[in-house]
Amino acid sequence: MPTEQELISRTPQPATRASLARQMRENGLTLGGTVLVHSSLSSLGWVAGGPVAVIQALLDCVGPQGTIVMP
Repeated sequence: MPTEQELISRTPQPATRASLARQMRENGLTLGGTVLVHSSLSSLGWVAGGPVAVIQALLDCVGPQGTIVMP
């Protein structure tokens, strides 16, 4: 598993809650939707805010009526 410093050095621009939510919407995630998430945080590169920012971006996309399933 890469170190935090390695991830930062390989990431040209860090992902943010806003940029992740934008990309998720561009890929079809909508309010009220259902999404099954199986991911590796290291594959995202360095995310400003870490895992919390990823979950917040998911919640921003599906809203309170949506469903997020994370095994």
